[in-house]
Amino acid sequence: MVVNTDTTLALCCPDCGRLGLHVVSRFIFCREKRREIKCSCKTLLAVIATRDHKRFWLEINCIVCEATHLYRLTAKELWPREIIHLSCQETGLELGQIGPRAKVKEYLKGQQTALETLVEEMGGQTYFKNAEIMLSALSFVHSLAEDGNLCCPCGRNQIELEIFPDRIELHCRHCKRVKVVKAESEQDALSLQALKKIELSWCTLPDVPEHAFRKHDNK
Repeated sequence: MVVNTDTTLALCCPDCGRLGLHVVSRFIFCREKRREIKCSCKTLLAVIATRDHKRFWLEINCIVCEATHLYRLTAKELWPREIIHLSCQETGLELGQIGPRAKVKEYLKGQQTALETLVEEMGGQTYFKNAEIMLSALSFVHSLAEDGNLCCPCGRNQIELEIFPDRIELHCRHCKRVKVVKAESEQDALSLQALKKIELSWCTLPDVPEHAFRKHDNK
C-alpha cells in the first residue's frame, strides 16, 4: 500500500494577499505535535496540532471573514489522495485546498487557464489595450470575489462583470451601484494589487470612445 507522506496546503495570506503552497510532512509530527505555517511575509496562516497522530486539528486564520476556523481531520483527510477544499465556516466561500502538490497546482492552474481562454476568445491583443494587464486584473478580481472581498453596500452582493478594452465594470443587479476597475497600464495593475477589498459605489463612468462601445456590443 502506498502511503502519502507529504501534503500541500494552499492558502492566501490575510495580510499580503499572496497565495502560498505549503508542504506538510507526516514525519514532522514524529518529533513534534504542533506545526505553524507562515507566509513568506511572516504572517501566521495556520496551525496543525495532534495528540495521538491519528486525529489532527487544523486552525486557519480566515482571509474571508477574518475569524479563526478550526477543522478536525483524520490523517487520511490531512494527507489525502484527492484534493479537499476548505471553506469559510461563516460564509461557505472557498479559502484553500489540501492534497497532493501536483493536483493542487493543477486545480489552481485550471482556474487561471479559464480566464486566459476568456481573454483570447474576446480578441486578445486586438481587442484589449493590454491583454496581459486585463488578464491580471480579471484574475485578481476573481480572487477577491472567492475570498468574499468583492461586495456591495446594499448587502445583496449580486454583482455582475462587464469587460471593456481598458477596464472592468462591476455592477450590482439589485441596487445598480457600479465600480470601474481600470486595466490598461502597469500602474493600474499595481494599484489594483494593493487593494484588499473592492466595494461598489455610485460613480461616474470615464469617457470612452464610441468605437469601444460598438466593439463591446458586438461581443
